[in-house]
Amino acid sequence: MPTPAGGRQHDDARHGARRAVRALRAAVVLLAAEGLLLVSLGVFLVVRGFGADTDDRGRAELGGLFAVVAGVVLWLLTWALLARRQWARSPLVVVQILCIPVAVGLLQAHRYGEGVPLVVVPIGVLVLIGLAGAYRPHQPTGPGGSSE
Repeated sequence: MPTPAGGRQHDDARHGARRAVRALRAAVVLLAAEGLLLVSLGVFLVVRGFGADTDDRGRAELGGLFAVVAGVVLWLLTWALLARRQWARSPLVVVQILCIPVAVGLLQAHRYGEGVPLVVVPIGVLVLIGLAGAYRPHQPTGPGGSSE
């Protein structure tokens, strides 16, 4: 039975859209986990900063506070990516790219437990965002359609 005109293209477009949504969801899960880890690390540093063995309490507290704020900002950017806000893409890409030199330094210091995830997760997020189509501008959906 012959396919109607545009039938195969329509199926391919739907399949591509489903794949893009799955990639976006996977990126959001990784980013949310990254944010949770940052907030947890920040809380740990703040609590540890009050310990008797801490040499510089101010530095420990400030580092912990910075990690908590960074985790919250990452969650906000993750929410914005899920809502397909175009302004959220650039900061997310920059944050992920900035993780890579830090990871290389950790790997060179033979701290593989921290270095390997810090390489794998950002690269995974960047690939998933790319698969979700977040690097190209959204096309209008049709006559009078809007990209957001």
